[in-house]
Amino acid sequence: MTDATQHARVPISRIVDEGVLIALSSVRMAVKNDIIVAGLAEHADYDKARFADATRRELRSLAEENQESSDRVRLQRKELTSLTWRYDLSQDQLMDLRQLKLRRRVHKRLALALRAVADDEEQVGRLVSDAQRAASNEVQDAMHTRLMRLSIDPLDPEYQRRRAERTEMFLLIDLALLQLKADEAAGQSQGEY
Repeated sequence: MTDATQHARVPISRIVDEGVLIALSSVRMAVKNDIIVAGLAEHADYDKARFADATRRELRSLAEENQESSDRVRLQRKELTSLTWRYDLSQDQLMDLRQLKLRRRVHKRLALALRAVADDEEQVGRLVSDAQRAASNEVQDAMHTRLMRLSIDPLDPEYQRRRAERTEMFLLIDLALLQLKADEAAGQSQGEY
């Protein structure tokens, strides 16, 4: 083994730790998106238990993917090692064997680590809180950007005319939504928006 190869080796624990960080970032983003959709599209109240369940599902799904990858790599390595009885392996094939062994160990440990996070209520709660904060910031930024585009200069000569149009549009939309809610409450929903 050359010095360059020896220095290039990274401990498997570091590889797994970095894989966990990437997976947690992915889960946080998925849950953040779920929170935004629940609030804006479904008009649902924030439900920490719902998002904790979603977080655990995402983590277990990623753990399962890594377990499947570990199993697939094990079979690939087994297939390659079975060739040793037929002929001598090339240097590239020997390197492939080492890489497959490492990949299998990484996927297996990553699967275990993700399952451990999914079973840890404190870590799940922290992921949900981080996702909620990210969702809130994203919605806040979007609203701020939209409001900045709609900012009104009261000194603009068209201000009064535009104000009347804005007020009328607001009333039409607001009254239509109130009517829909009243119809739904009375059981007279039209089923169309």
